[in-house]
Amino acid sequence: MSVVTSAFPAARRGTYTFLRDARNTCHVHLVADVDATRLKAARTSSGGKLSYASFVVKAGADVIADCPPARSVLTGSTGRPKLAVLDEVHAKVLFDKTADGTRCVVSGIVTSAQNRSVLEVQTELDGYKDAEVTDPEGPFRNVLRVARLPIPLAWLAYRLATRNPVRRTELGGVFSVTSVGHEPVRSILPMITGSLGFGVGRIADTPVVRGGEVVVAPVLTLSLTFDHRILDGALAAELLARTKDKLEHWEMP
Repeated sequence: MSVVTSAFPAARRGTYTFLRDARNTCHVHLVADVDATRLKAARTSSGGKLSYASFVVKAGADVIADCPPARSVLTGSTGRPKLAVLDEVHAKVLFDKTADGTRCVVSGIVTSAQNRSVLEVQTELDGYKDAEVTDPEGPFRNVLRVARLPIPLAWLAYRLATRNPVRRTELGGVFSVTSVGHEPVRSILPMITGSLGFGVGRIADTPVVRGGEVVVAPVLTLSLTFDHRILDGALAAELLARTKDKLEHWEMP
């Protein structure tokens, strides 16, 4: 048996650097089923323009905006940790891309998502979705900069850029949204470097009980990963439940 060894792909250096930071987070995962009947109707009425990720970004941002602990970022040293509470709720959204023949994940930021309509959120997401990773003037230009650096320097640049809590959330969001709904995968439990991260699974027709009767409805599996150093399970469960409720009772403006 032969083994072929090659250099680590430049396109994946950003993910490698991110995961080194994410390993320091105390991940705990929660999962809920969301009746997506209203979301599916809203998506249809928009002519298919709205994605399910945009609904989760907007609903999650609104819930987190009302909960200061959920807007907290861990800062300070290991021996003297501090919590910085942010005013704005920036959302990080992950995108599946290919750069130089290598499949990779890159992220885009929807700034002040709590103040955006779902249509404005979708416009931001479309800009990232349509952009090429290799465009030096595009929204993923920071990915290109990291790809050019040796991994030790990429990690140092990351640490310097995220040392300030405000800058950290501008680059990495107050919360993140990862979706695998385009594949027949029911759920994903994301890794995070911030306080919270939502995972969006596929929508599948599922038996549910309504008014004492069993009916078939589209159900979306929504997960929430949280940093247990910042939030306790009871509060995280409340945040997930409130987000689920907003999605199940979605109303277009």
